Order: sequence, then C-alpha cells, then structure tokens
Amino acid sequence: MKLMKALVYDRPSVCTVRELPVPECGDDEVVIKVMAASICKGADRRHHTTGHKLGRYPITTGHEFAGYVYQVGRQVRGFRVNDRVTADNAVPCGGCYFCKREMYTHCENFMSVGHSIPGGFAQYLKVKANSVFHLPEGLSFNEGCLTEPVACCVNAVKRLNVQYGEDVLVFGAGPNGIILAQLLQHSNAGRVVSLAPTKFKLDLLNSYGIETIQIDQAAPEKHVKEVFARFPYGVDAIVDATGSASVLPGCFRLLKKRGRLLQFSSTKDDEDITINPAYFYRNELHYYTCAWQVHQFGAALEAMASGKVKLDRLVTKQYPLEEFPQAIEDVLDRNVLKLVIRPNGMED
Repeated sequence: MKLMKALVYDRPSVCTVRELPVPECGDDEVVIKVMAASICKGADRRHHTTGHKLGRYPITTGHEFAGYVYQVGRQVRGFRVNDRVTADNAVPCGGCYFCKREMYTHCENFMSVGHSIPGGFAQYLKVKANSVFHLPEGLSFNEGCLTEPVACCVNAVKRLNVQYGEDVLVFGAGPNGIILAQLLQHSNAGRVVSLAPTKFKLDLLNSYGIETIQIDQAAPEKHVKEVFARFPYGVDAIVDATGSASVLPGCFRLLKKRGRLLQFSSTKDDEDITINPAYFYRNELHYYTCAWQVHQFGAALEAMASGKVKLDRLVTKQYPLEEFPQAIEDVLDRNVLKLVIRPNGMED
C-alpha cells in the first residue's frame, strides 16, 4: 500500500500532517498528484477556527488545487497520466428540488471537495472525472489552483449582469477583489474603479489598467468625495468583496437611483447592519448576494487562458505541506494575497 502525506482536521481547529493511503481510483474517477493548493482566507480559516458548515470531520481540506493526472479510471476518456489539470470542487446532487431548477449552489445535499470530500492539502486526491479540466498551455500550477476563486468571481459577474456602459465600483482588493475588477473590466461596464486601503494592492490593479481610489479608514468621507467627483450621480453597481458588513451602509449612498449592490464576500454570522427602508424605497435600490460557484470552471479557465484575468502576481508565498500551520496564520497578514501549499515539492 502506497502512503502519502496529507493534512487532516480531526475536528475544527485541530489539524496535523500525517501519512494516509493514496486514494484508490474508481472506474469513473481520476487521481491527481497535487502540485499546488491555495489557501482560501474565508473557508480554510473557518476549518481552522469554528469549523465550516460543509465540514465533515475528520477531513483533508483544500478546495483550490491543480496538479498532474496520476491515475485514470477504466471508464474515463479524455485524460491521460501526466496531463496537467484542475477540478471543480463543487458536487451538487443533481436530483433535489433546487438542482432540478438549476439552482445548484442551493443543493440540499451539496458536497464539496476540501470540505466534505478529501481535498487538495495532500500529495494525492481523487475526484470524479466529469469535474476535471485540462489546464490551458502557459498557465502554471500556482495559477491553475486559483481556478476556483476565478470561477466564484465569474459567477458573481454573471449575477451582477452589467449592462452596456454602466459604471461599477469594487470594494476590496484582496485576491477576489482583484479578480472581480479584471473580469468587470472585460464586461459591458463603462468604467470600473476599485477601492481599498492597501496601496500595493491598488498599484497592482493600476498595472492591469484599472482605476483605483485609496480608502482612508480613519476618514471615509475622503473616498466618498472622490467617488462623487468622478461620478456625480453615483454608480450603477457596486460589488462588495471586503467580507466586512460595516462597509455595506457606506456603499449604498454611492449608488445611483435604481443602483444595485452585490455582496460577494461572506460576513460573520454575528455582524448586523442597519438599513433605512425609506432611503431604499425612495431611490429604488437593490441589494443582493452571491455565494460560491457551481459549473463555472470552463468560463474561468477561458478568462485565465485569454489573459483577461491575470494571476501570476497574486501568489505571495509558497509553503511545503508540513508548514501549513504557519501558512494558515500568515494568511491573515494584510500584506499577502494568495498563499500556496506545495504538497509534492516546490518544483513543477
């Protein structure tokens, strides 16, 4: 029996790297040798603290990954050993009330690789072949493991449904905010402006040709004034990618009449905000949300391969699997973007 190294959470906040058997490949499955698996600041931190609502412990986490095909099931066509691949982590049941209405993110029996199915913080993992995608030529494994966050952002842009010429603000310039701004830059939008407090992140967006406004958290009236200097009537749409509920009330006042705000990032369960219904009524505003993704990997990979979404500068640091406990703490540093675990070594 061949063994591998894998990160295992026995319960929320309790994890170790240990030896486990390499997964056996079923007839309709593919086993992937994981070369890169990135840390999700939201979901992976939940496993490391209070636990994720999809978590089934003990579990090997890691839902953002890429690597080589290691084994191919007998019924699988289109993949060969050593192909460079990634895989959609979302596993809706396909048969429940919501799946039959193509509302897959609300599947009543939703499963997810890295949450309820063993994931990518391991040297090997197995997935259903119908979830596997070839990595386009020219994309590194570090870029390939970011397909899942790009797919989530693609889902958000589709839900926002930008009309031709609309002006859009993106609040937050973490990895998702940077990806969202790039996708929106290639949408129907007239102008896209990103707002965040951290200069090096805004500089990165500027290098991608995206307008920015730096937020002074001690004096928010400054960025409000700057927004209205550029857009006297406000903007048509705002995407919140900060994960902080406290940002939302300030966003609403920047919307045009009939403007809409899409909350992309999850906030804490105990965060509440106050909304004035009369203000919403008078201005006919819209507020809606977008959670994770299902079936958006193809569109995400097309955006990455075309260069519309650039990811090469998003990985701040790489770690061997044994250093995961340090990496999961480092992800809280505001000076990092994406941190990547390399279960099979640093070389591709």
